[in-house]
Amino acid sequence: MNTLSIENLSKHYGSKCALNKVSLTFTDGIHGLLGPNGAGKSTLMNIITQNIPFDKGGSITWNGKSTTDLGVKFRSVIGFMPQQQELYPTFTAERFVGYLAALKGIPSKEISTEVSRVLSLVELSDCANKKIGGFSGGMKQRVLIAQALLGNPKLLILDEPTAGLDPKQRVIVRRLISSLSKDKIIIVSTHIVSDIESIADKIIMIKSGEIIENGTVAELCQKTEKDGGTLEDLYMLRYGDDV
Repeated sequence: MNTLSIENLSKHYGSKCALNKVSLTFTDGIHGLLGPNGAGKSTLMNIITQNIPFDKGGSITWNGKSTTDLGVKFRSVIGFMPQQQELYPTFTAERFVGYLAALKGIPSKEISTEVSRVLSLVELSDCANKKIGGFSGGMKQRVLIAQALLGNPKLLILDEPTAGLDPKQRVIVRRLISSLSKDKIIIVSTHIVSDIESIADKIIMIKSGEIIENGTVAELCQKTEKDGGTLEDLYMLRYGDDV
């Protein structure tokens, strides 16, 4: 069982507070990070992945050890799909994922096997030698998930993985994420309730840089203040002015 613990985490950009004393614990399973644009989701994910620093006074630990002290060892267990990432349209899926495998330090003799493995996981083996420029939006998202899976990370972070997809493509990506959750922590950032309602073990709602709800779907639905309330009802209750 893996554990990622965040304690008293804050982040300021000048006078703007993006995160305010956030404390969370993640264990193996799918954790949905839910909130409208600007709520602090991407900031939190970029701090966890060590792409940006956090303010003094907070801490992040991985299995009981400071991620700052672990440094490269911690980054080696992370698979990250950022919200915005450029794809090379003239590259084939195989070449693109292989290029990122090399950047991640996977030994050259293992790259071919590893690329085949992750493309198979996202069901793109048949398209491995096709150029990404001809892919649908859903296929491109699966390519990005494939690169995040390189090295079999124990912490998988997906920032808005269904952004811009139609309903059918969102279902495909959602099912893919669900199939990956056996032995790793998966954090999925989204502002779309349906993307995580059926697959997340825990839901975390964030607003203006603060955690406002944290629990299972069943637990959160009890807070909708009406019988038979849904997670979408709670979302509208908590974010009505922001959506």
